[in-house]
Amino acid sequence: MFKYYEIPLWKDVKISEWTNWKWQIRNVITSLDDLEKVVHLSNDEKNGIEKSTKYLKMRITPFLTTLFDIDNPQDSLRKQFVPSIKEIESIDNKELFADVNADERFSPVKGLIHRYPSKVLIFPSNYCGAYCRYCFRRKLVREIEETLSNSELIKIFGYLKNNNKIEEVILSGGDPLVLDDEKLKFILDNLKKIEHVKILRFHTRLPVSIPYRISSDFVSMIKTYKKHFPIYFVIHIDSPKEITNEFQEIITTLIENGYPCLASCPLLKGINDDEMILRTLWTDLIKIRVKPYYLFQSDPVQGLKHYLVPLKRGIEIMTNLYDRMSGLAMPLYCFNVPNGGGHVLISNNYIQTIKEGHHIITTFEGKKFEYKESI
Repeated sequence: MFKYYEIPLWKDVKISEWTNWKWQIRNVITSLDDLEKVVHLSNDEKNGIEKSTKYLKMRITPFLTTLFDIDNPQDSLRKQFVPSIKEIESIDNKELFADVNADERFSPVKGLIHRYPSKVLIFPSNYCGAYCRYCFRRKLVREIEETLSNSELIKIFGYLKNNNKIEEVILSGGDPLVLDDEKLKFILDNLKKIEHVKILRFHTRLPVSIPYRISSDFVSMIKTYKKHFPIYFVIHIDSPKEITNEFQEIITTLIENGYPCLASCPLLKGINDDEMILRTLWTDLIKIRVKPYYLFQSDPVQGLKHYLVPLKRGIEIMTNLYDRMSGLAMPLYCFNVPNGGGHVLISNNYIQTIKEGHHIITTFEGKKFEYKESI
């Protein structure tokens, strides 16, 4: 990690500005010219910025660029955030999906997805602090980056009030934490009035891309809602390099103020499809009290073929890791069934049933045991 003021682009930026999350949002890098002032780009990256951004614009926070290896295009973070010409190669691939979740089919109100019986997703924003190039909701990113209006949100609250089976609300998107505190307060004020809403989650990438977003003002603001529902943070984090000092500090702040933190990530070719990388990531997370929650199988989305990891390899990775590190560090391995099929859990078949009450069980070491039930 280099110091931001060593880059001519930001040499005159005060530390008070740099650590202001709104400054980070206002100064995201969106052009080839500006990114070239920060890192040495390969021809593949230059071509990617020129051509791939027609389908998903580039958006990288200044903070993230300080984590880049400025001379290495194979750097795990550059591969996540700098456009690649490889995106063009599968952008029209008919075997892949434009909208793998079929979100619109489950959206009775703008900005709300009701796919599962007892929980909903609310997308208060259609943009993030930074755009991951493997975003499975690429079609969500609009030319105009916007948040829901209060009148649009009120329609969502009306839908929630009329569906008393909904117990859990997940603020996702886009990233919900790009909203300012006042807008989030408006959302939380309305949610607390709905008695059957019992759990609230923030799904966010900002602790990685703009850790300064978790400010003392934000923590004080959400603290007033703890008596109404528990608030959880599910943080998208893909590689050990993303566990910065700043990340650790805000995790400590959240946890010590009573907000449990979990982590999720997709399986990505060339970034984290490796046992040692994932073991390091998940072990380092539990050391700072973040529970690895989900590992998602690569989503078969148009433009993302170069990120896809075979399902067989994903099962192999999880099998190789099982019982070789703390059980706390093992996430659920999940598959997003295309065309809106929802999530299903993926696991190695450790138990083979021979006949009723008679099984062959394979241990994590590959040893086989015969088990006959006595019931």
